[in-house]
Amino acid sequence: MITKIIKLILVSISIILAFSSLSCDDRKASNTVTEEGLSLSFILSQPVANGSTVGEAIVGYAGVYLIVELRDADGQPVKGGVVTFSSKVLQGSTYSSYGEFDVNSVTTGSDGRAFVTYSASSGGGAVDNPTTPLFENVEVIAYYGENVEASSRFDVYGSKDDVWPYTFTMTSPTPEEITLAAETPSNLTCRLLNKSGTPVRNVIVQLDAGEKGYIEIDDNVVSSDTTNNNGEISFSFQDYGEQENIGIAIVKATFQHPSINSSVIDSSTISIVSEVGLVQECTYVEIPSSVPDNIVVKDGGGIESTSIKAKLYDDNDNLIDEPRLVRFVLNPIMEGTYLEEPGITDTSVYTVNGIATVSVNSGITPGTVRVEVSVDCDEDGDYEINANAVPVIIASGAPYYIEPEYDPNSTTPIGGGFYKTQCAAIVYDKWYNPVEDSTYVYWSIDPIAPDTLIDAFVEGISFTGNENLDGDSNSGVAYSTLVYSTDAIGDFGRVKATTFGSDGPDEDTVADSVTALINEDAGDAALFFLPGELSLTANATYHDFSLPNPTEEVEITVTAILIDFYGNPVVDAPISFVGTGVEAWREVGYEAYDDFGVDGSNGTGDFGEGNGCFSWRDYGADDSSQTTDMGTFNETHDSFDLDGDGIHDVAEVSEPFDDFGVDQIEGTNDLGEKNGKWDGYSMINCEPIVRTDQDGYARIIAVFPRELCIWQATDDETGICTFEDFSATMSSTLLIPQITTSDPLDIQLVRTQTTIGCP
Repeated sequence: MITKIIKLILVSISIILAFSSLSCDDRKASNTVTEEGLSLSFILSQPVANGSTVGEAIVGYAGVYLIVELRDADGQPVKGGVVTFSSKVLQGSTYSSYGEFDVNSVTTGSDGRAFVTYSASSGGGAVDNPTTPLFENVEVIAYYGENVEASSRFDVYGSKDDVWPYTFTMTSPTPEEITLAAETPSNLTCRLLNKSGTPVRNVIVQLDAGEKGYIEIDDNVVSSDTTNNNGEISFSFQDYGEQENIGIAIVKATFQHPSINSSVIDSSTISIVSEVGLVQECTYVEIPSSVPDNIVVKDGGGIESTSIKAKLYDDNDNLIDEPRLVRFVLNPIMEGTYLEEPGITDTSVYTVNGIATVSVNSGITPGTVRVEVSVDCDEDGDYEINANAVPVIIASGAPYYIEPEYDPNSTTPIGGGFYKTQCAAIVYDKWYNPVEDSTYVYWSIDPIAPDTLIDAFVEGISFTGNENLDGDSNSGVAYSTLVYSTDAIGDFGRVKATTFGSDGPDEDTVADSVTALINEDAGDAALFFLPGELSLTANATYHDFSLPNPTEEVEITVTAILIDFYGNPVVDAPISFVGTGVEAWREVGYEAYDDFGVDGSNGTGDFGEGNGCFSWRDYGADDSSQTTDMGTFNETHDSFDLDGDGIHDVAEVSEPFDDFGVDQIEGTNDLGEKNGKWDGYSMINCEPIVRTDQDGYARIIAVFPRELCIWQATDDETGICTFEDFSATMSSTLLIPQITTSDPLDIQLVRTQTTIGCP
């Protein structure tokens, strides 16, 4: 491969040197300065790209190959002279440096020549305006010593869109029909212009005469040539003189831009007729099956084209030698599908040795297409012979999009304390066509930080067209299942579906993976609660604000108990509490805390102060919301031993607490004593929402004021007041799908007749 590249570069340089007397633009100046008997001059300024000549210099695509020549007073080449280069462009009224060279200085060879390549990798280019007296394009200056210099000017276009695409035209052949082996050629001329209509000069064009003949220029057989100052190449076509050459010869000219990586093509047809003028009557046409007969949609990662051949026979079952025009019609017309060239669905092609061939090219829609063939044998405008080709199947392309989803409502118990939920992914090609069946889809589930584990898994491999839990299948859809235990109920998992496109997975290659998450960008799949039971209890269902001792309010601890379908306690499930008459909600804690707000100071009136809830900003050990350190956003009152003394700092960045356990007395070794965390039931965001513990319990304190019992009357003689009773109704709700609500719980609140607190 390296040898080929070196050869290519050497050939390109030879071609460039052959054009050393040419310039890129008649207006582009080239000056020679002579001093002390030495002269330095530019002899070539040729646009190049990747070692090949091109029409223009373009920022980021093509540069300029420059040759300067140093000679002495006798006109002899000077060897060993060091020539340096600089470049500038006129911007406003001043010159600025622009572009770069592959080397900044070059030593002349035995021929006195120095070679350098100029290019611009950025900027808007510099193109001369011929209507002004100044040059606005790039000026390159070559220096030898202090006073000997030369300059050359050329245009540099800022974008390929300024000159590309080129237009390529080929004249009709003269003559259009030649006789086999008559040694009378057909002459043609092709012309290459850039986008603005300027001739593209000094570039190599590939010439192809096909299998029936060859191309000559100046009595030399060639396969390429270089455009002249008009962007033209003139050549002739001559057949090989063999009987099988009879028919239509297609002559093609191609220019491939080496850095834009695109090409322009044009062609002409020449009819080669028999020397004896043998006439055959066409009788029937035969269409063999296309190979392949199954292609994929455009950009689908497979074969996108196939050939349809029409064989034309005479009444002796011989192929017709003379060229005959055969019509091909695409039917039905699938979006984007075409014959030969984009947009063509009806075309006519001459037979070659009795065979006419067209290409069927896929569009963006899968399906089945056929080609109808007809022949006008006597050229009277009526088609006497007709046939239909075997249909061509256009299949969907390789996976390009994938969209996974899941159906929590399909959750079912499968025994052993486990549940199953159905999920699926639809896989599309580039044009949103469902991909072919049996396309594999790979599944995975990961916990969502800060969690590191999740008690769930997903069946890892499925394929499109497989059956779902109901026994149904659908094109382009791959079904799988999520399986999880009681411990995972209420958790969120990040479920991912992956398939592979046309480029992989293959050994030693990077797979063209197509991946998406359930629930789009969120990617969170909630693991449903299959209804078990949510019940509600309280430590008291009756309270008298008067007896035995008058009270202004009462705290009643309400407990929600959650079990699943199997009777197992559900852990870490959020339970919301509501109740009529509740004045405030307070946390159930085994340890005391200072209700001072987020700064831990009493009386500052900051967020959370005196709200009956442990307030904190869930920022972790460093008190910064921008980092994901230990304790960040885990909805837990964390404590940390930051100084390594074995003692936890019993606060995050909020209200301090006493790490003394249930009795709030140090040294009694009860539940929670010196365990480095605040024990109890935390209200999420200080709202009446509490997560269940390891036993499925969620506890909260409901506060009821005695004013709920409304005053009725006061006895004038005794001063005794009577009050209405109040029935507070409590309920709890599980805040995960499926949402489940407990039966109501009534708490009776009364004020026995009293003289205390009467209005």
